[in-house]
Amino acid sequence: MKHLAWLTRPDAKVACTDNTQTPSHMPDQTREQIQQICEQLSIAYARAIDFRDYDEFAELFADDGVLDTGVELNGRAAIRESLRHRPDELRSRHVLTNIFIDVLNEQEARGISYLTLYRHVGPESLQGGPVPFETPAAVGHYEDRFKRTREGWLFARRKLHFAFRNDRHFPKPA
Repeated sequence: MKHLAWLTRPDAKVACTDNTQTPSHMPDQTREQIQQICEQLSIAYARAIDFRDYDEFAELFADDGVLDTGVELNGRAAIRESLRHRPDELRSRHVLTNIFIDVLNEQEARGISYLTLYRHVGPESLQGGPVPFETPAAVGHYEDRFKRTREGWLFARRKLHFAFRNDRHFPKPA
């Protein structure tokens, strides 16, 4: 069976197909369970960040996990600390699609999730109603590494790649 093999060059931002196979000793049911768990991690990430459940968000990462959204944060503690600086006036919705999980073995998986990001920074975000918008703030994808830990499956690494970005939605700090 063909599947995606990720290019390992540091500048690589795409995947290519090859003839590498998922380990034949792994039952289909096990592979499918791992895929489902990793998909759920991606969805939980979007829900937690958008609804400001920052403790849950940080717990989606391994203790030594890495989050790279333009600044690399190393470790769950650094990820948790960075969320304290997220402005209260920021409202976001991370819409994830085309989630693909490649199970490498019983301990590791990798994946990709397409992102359409809607965001607004301003006092309107603190009100209960909808905030008017014209376009998505950005479109891109997450490149993921997952690992099985004593706590279960968690992100080992999540890196954001923007394909399109509307800088108007990303104001510079004062």
